[in-house]
Amino acid sequence: MKRVIRIQTSGGKVPPQAMQQLQGAGLNAQEVANIINDKVKPVASLGFQNLNIEVEYDDSTRRVIKVNVEYPPITDILLKVAGKDTPSHQAGKEIIGDLPLEKVAEVALIKMEELGSRTFKAALKQVVSTCRSIGLTVNGKDPKAVVKEIDQGVYDELISKYEKGPTSG
Repeated sequence: MKRVIRIQTSGGKVPPQAMQQLQGAGLNAQEVANIINDKVKPVASLGFQNLNIEVEYDDSTRRVIKVNVEYPPITDILLKVAGKDTPSHQAGKEIIGDLPLEKVAEVALIKMEELGSRTFKAALKQVVSTCRSIGLTVNGKDPKAVVKEIDQGVYDELISKYEKGPTSG
């Protein structure tokens, strides 16, 4: 039988009471905590500390089926990366900041599963388009132009790097 445990991270980590809850369900709490910590690390490093997590597991086999992280909205993550508190009040006209495409790609990687994109390229285009709606430019350009450049293959090297998985450092 499938069961779900709901957890809220604290300080970007799994709190002790959640560890007890996982152990009480007969799961390897440290293994599950490691999975959760890996999934929340990208946004916890940006300052998002309290995230809601759902751990789906099979009650009969005591095996984890899936760990779902409820990430903050794309706009919140982009604003945090840009060091801004509020979006533009006149999207497309008022520019509040600029992000390198590499940073936008990191956000796309975090949100890719949630976006339902089949490819990293599609997820990246969605996140670049979101930049425009909150008043951010990408690589010093209007995000519309960057989406066209993505379609033209200008950033294929960057995209293939993220499709394989970003390297640390």
